[in-house]
Amino acid sequence: MGEAKRKLEQVRHTFLADLGEWMFPPSDWETRTVAEIQALPVVIVTRRPDRDLEYMRMPAKQCHENAHFLQVHDPEGLMRHVTGWWVQDGNYVLHSVVEKDGHFFCVTPAPAYVEKTFDFIPDDKIEWRVDGEHMAPFRDGVEVGRGVRTDAAATIAELEVLRQRLLSGMNPYKAVRKR
Repeated sequence: MGEAKRKLEQVRHTFLADLGEWMFPPSDWETRTVAEIQALPVVIVTRRPDRDLEYMRMPAKQCHENAHFLQVHDPEGLMRHVTGWWVQDGNYVLHSVVEKDGHFFCVTPAPAYVEKTFDFIPDDKIEWRVDGEHMAPFRDGVEVGRGVRTDAAATIAELEVLRQRLLSGMNPYKAVRKR
């Protein structure tokens, strides 16, 4: 297998894993949580420039750890790790940012995301439980995964179509492209 084909298979595997994290069974907890999130105020988050995040050695896809690290290591004690929801494709993605002096900043590299700002919904009901090196977010006693869906059935149906495309051998980038 050539290097290009091997990389495409890695991408396929990653996409399938990501889909799986959103295909969990619907629950009353999820429905209540979505209703509560929709009633919370929205703030604007500014993305830190990628060059700054590279200099700070902030790893991609580690938003909770990045925000926690900055809060713990802020010599002035002014930065606060804030967890909440980033609205994406009609769903609420669990995300963490840093708040300082009333301004919210994303401190996690996202090379594919080109917008300088995004809407974010802070959620004070999310609590972090730490067990050794492992941090886990909980809301109302339930451990939160990647996020919650505004319409679980529709999201699952859409993701099943993408999953079938990926499993059929279709180029993974084409398989997940919106039509």
